[in-house]
Amino acid sequence: MSGIVEALGERLARRTSRRGVLSKAAVAGAAFAVAPVRYLIRPGTAWAVISPQDCPHGTKCTDGYTAFCCEIEQGNNVCPPDTYIAGWWKCTSYRGHGLCAGQGARYYIDCNRVPGTVFPGGCQCARGDCHNRAVDCNHFRYGQCNTQVAGTTEVVCRLVLCRNPATVPGMNCNATEMVDNRTCTHENPCLQGLAKQLPGGGGA
Repeated sequence: MSGIVEALGERLARRTSRRGVLSKAAVAGAAFAVAPVRYLIRPGTAWAVISPQDCPHGTKCTDGYTAFCCEIEQGNNVCPPDTYIAGWWKCTSYRGHGLCAGQGARYYIDCNRVPGTVFPGGCQCARGDCHNRAVDCNHFRYGQCNTQVAGTTEVVCRLVLCRNPATVPGMNCNATEMVDNRTCTHENPCLQGLAKQLPGGGGA
């Protein structure tokens, strides 16, 4: 029996480098350390909590933008628990076929982490995939909404609305307009019919 084990070990050693084994163990260990409960109960591998720094340059997770909330909220265009609406900006030349198609404009709303809370898994790629944008990574705040909340935290994800957030009751946003037309090309399948409308969201 020991001879069989040794033979298998030698064969494995020829096919697998020591560095590869160690790096896989390190990834699994890091994932468990960052989010032990999530790692144990969610389907998939340790890569479920992969961070942008682990992704090749040029993938979506490294492009500096944040994922849409519908990517991590089962298709719902809503802020996750322990986040709040912190600010918004406008895309003035939307020509896509997703939410707000035909309108020519979109409003993007940042859902920031509530101060004093921890987002599960921390800074990571949406759904553990380098081809998705980042979640809970960008420490930033436009600041037109819920100004009673002090400070700046990470943007967990983004909502999309088809009307000015300053006109939506309950969002607590002012009308100070920011524009970023670079985001007009940002899309995700969950924004093409699967995102559910926010109460009073005017088509979002």
